[in-house]
Amino acid sequence: SESGVGKTYVEINITKQKLWFYKDNELVPESDIVTGNTKTRNGTPGGVYYVKYKATNATLDGPGYCVHVRYWMPFNGGIGLHDARWRKAFGGNIFQSDGSHGCINLPLKTAEMIYKNSSAGLVVVCYYEG
Repeated sequence: SESGVGKTYVEINITKQKLWFYKDNELVPESDIVTGNTKTRNGTPGGVYYVKYKATNATLDGPGYCVHVRYWMPFNGGIGLHDARWRKAFGGNIFQSDGSHGCINLPLKTAEMIYKNSSAGLVVVCYYEG
């Protein structure tokens, strides 16, 4: 592609709380997401990253949380893409007060689709608008 990120990548607009997954330059339906909680200064950092590895049935734990996820794709230290079955809603302004610790919370179908259609090394582009 023109941007140099390849044909298969994830684009995350943190401002709009939207994710787009491109597989071989084909857009797979966009998804609402929840990113890092900006109120607690856990906002997801912008940048270009690579998925380090993929795992299923992972337990993520840190200060004040311990959750089981079906699909785990870390790309920036402890920050990664994963399903968040405890969430009833995604998108909008949720991240501003009830966001994650930096991770990209995905609906289960979105997480599964990215997991099954990508490999380690998947490029993840995170950015803020404005």
